[in-house]
Amino acid sequence: MQTKKITSKMVIPVVTAVIAALFIYLGITKYGFWHEVRGPLPGFFPTIIGFALLALSVLAFLGGRKEEDTKYPIENWYPALGVIGIMVATLVIGMLPSLALFVILWLKVFEKYSWKTTFVGLVIIMAIVIGAFVMWLGVPFPKGLIYNLIAY
Repeated sequence: MQTKKITSKMVIPVVTAVIAALFIYLGITKYGFWHEVRGPLPGFFPTIIGFALLALSVLAFLGGRKEEDTKYPIENWYPALGVIGIMVATLVIGMLPSLALFVILWLKVFEKYSWKTTFVGLVIIMAIVIGAFVMWLGVPFPKGLIYNLIAY
C-alpha cells in the first residue's frame, strides 16, 4: 500500500480555501450581500471574490495531488513578501503612505525604472486611490500607529 505525502501544492490551496470561506462568511453575515432597493452592500465584493478564490482553491488542490518535487525560488516570493511588508507598514505608518512606499520600491528597486517613470507611476496610482477610494467612495483607510500617537 502506497501512502501519499502531503505537499505544499496541497496545503496552500487548503489555506486559501479557508480564507475564501472566511471572506464568504463575513461578506454575507457581517457586511451583507445585497439590498433589495439599494443594491450591493459592503459584503458584495468580498463574497464574490471569496467564491472565485474557493473555486480556484479546489482546482489547485485537485491539480496539486500529483507527486512532483516543487521548487520555490526567492523571486516567486517577492509579491507575497511585498504584501506582508504593506501590512506591517500599514500598521505603523498607515495605508496610503505604505502603498506609496511600496510603489516607489517596486518600480525603482525591482523593476529598475527611472525616477521620472517611478514618479509618474506613483502620481497616477495615488490619484486613482485617493480620488476613487478616499474622495469618491469615502473608504476609511487605516491611519497607522504613528498617526494615532500624534493625533491623540
